[in-house]
Amino acid sequence: MKIAVDAMGGDHAPDEIVRGALLYRAKGGGAELILVGREDDLRRAGALGEGITIRDAHDVVGMDEHPAKALRGRADTSIGVATTLVKRGEADAVVSAGNTGATMAAALMLLGRIRGIDRPALCGMLPTTKGKAACLLDAGATMDADEHNILQFARMASRFMEKVHSVERPSVGLINVGEEPEKGGRLQQAAHALLSGAEDLNFYGNIEGRDVMRGITDICVTDGFTGNVLAKGMEGVVDVFVDGIRHDIFGGPLGKIAGLFALPGLGKFRSRMDYDPYVSAPLLGVAGISVVTHGRARANMMRRAIEVAERAVATRLLEAIGEAVSTSAA
Repeated sequence: MKIAVDAMGGDHAPDEIVRGALLYRAKGGGAELILVGREDDLRRAGALGEGITIRDAHDVVGMDEHPAKALRGRADTSIGVATTLVKRGEADAVVSAGNTGATMAAALMLLGRIRGIDRPALCGMLPTTKGKAACLLDAGATMDADEHNILQFARMASRFMEKVHSVERPSVGLINVGEEPEKGGRLQQAAHALLSGAEDLNFYGNIEGRDVMRGITDICVTDGFTGNVLAKGMEGVVDVFVDGIRHDIFGGPLGKIAGLFALPGLGKFRSRMDYDPYVSAPLLGVAGISVVTHGRARANMMRRAIEVAERAVATRLLEAIGEAVSTSAA
């Protein structure tokens, strides 16, 4: 198995991306890695080791650029070259912490969609109070999803949670403004009707925004606009809490002393809110494994992202999604 890594994407590229690749191999990762980026920069960052090769690419899609225009106008971007390796069969998957829009655009332009899938979806993996991750779908790929798209999102996410996270018959919740079936607008009511009638899904019913991080269901489906706002809002709340704990509660001399007594509890809290192991997820619906991870990714998160790509390939996730869609359409 070979995995292409966009080594120039992310806030801490290329150093942390290279460190993540080396960490993956050091932890026993079995896939061969192809680091795509400026060769001189990657070598300076230490991108040398068994099972790691470099593919030179001189350009990078910036966070402030229009993804599709950048990819069409410049053939030597790191994410474009890395995704092309998958298209040509020279790699089995691609991983990137770079511009999410560019990763999605490259996947759609170069790999296309799985037969029968109308729109792609981005899975946002979130921590929950139950100590397990919840899959929020769609986290921003399809802003104007309809009820049929949401039904497909639920089917794709179910296969993803089964294959990559080993969740047996994952439960599906529809994000709404109340638990009753008649709540919500036309989209939510129509989606509820379709999900309720899908015998291949373990549909729980409506859930509210507060239920996502309570872990009420394994999968939380909605349109891409709502999902993206919800995910970023939660991220902001976590940042405020972490900053408040660090500076307001444990800042200063007395705070540091109190911190020593609270250390066991802080360790548990940090472990619960640590999304390195599961924040990375493939763009679902495209005809290739394209894993998106957080732009803040450092070495450990990047290592975990590569592991997600490895599991997605090994468990034949694409075939499982294709079968789910074709069976439901029969």
